Amino acid sequence: MSDQSDQPRAPRLYLSVAQDLLTAMAAGEYVPGIRMPGDREIAARLGVSRTTVREAVLALELIGAVEVRHGDGTYVRGPHAGVAAIEGSALDVAPRELIESRRALEPVVASFAAVRIDTDRLRGLTRDLDEATEIVAEPGRIPRFMELGLRFHSDLALGCGNSLLAGIVGQLVDAETHPLWLLVNQHAVSSLQAREGQLRQHREVLGAIASGDAAHAAQAMTAHLASVDAVIFNPAASDAATRGDA
Repeated sequence: MSDQSDQPRAPRLYLSVAQDLLTAMAAGEYVPGIRMPGDREIAARLGVSRTTVREAVLALELIGAVEVRHGDGTYVRGPHAGVAAIEGSALDVAPRELIESRRALEPVVASFAAVRIDTDRLRGLTRDLDEATEIVAEPGRIPRFMELGLRFHSDLALGCGNSLLAGIVGQLVDAETHPLWLLVNQHAVSSLQAREGQLRQHREVLGAIASGDAAHAAQAMTAHLASVDAVIFNPAASDAATRGDA
């Protein structure tokens, strides 16, 4: 009997969808400059979920095949060689899995940090939030804002007193390990309102940790990551909630 580990692994569904869309571009169905159909239409046509389509679009944006314009849609930039290089690489992790893993682990990490974090790390986290506050309204500083946002999570995890959990969280928010996460995060902070919301949520998490309230820290982190999830995978509901419609 052959070892299953020797068998070629089937490509992740979102990569297959990305390849289907690239094939349609190469065939002239989607020409450069055209606005692509919405995720609902593509999902219905290909028989997949809208979440899978959004993950595929993120992959296409990463390789430069499309441009995602917040609030406007997705536009074709031009033909591309394909997504074969993504398979088996650091990109071969779906954004859906990244956020699910973070939602499962980080509330626990935050609750541990509330009773274990040291003063120096608290001060460092506060300094980073203060810097993020100073640049939140500067569009040209968004890359630095994103860096500080991801570092907030990795540095907070280092204060949880569990090196294994800290290492896992650090990998989950590492843009080099998971390049797609950089795009996910960019979508999550694309507007000033979103960046200000992230800051408020981070400060609530840190405030609960500083006060030693493990339950509140876990609750605040849960709410924060649920918000990130909604921005990426259910943007209509997220926008409605921001406006007060839901």
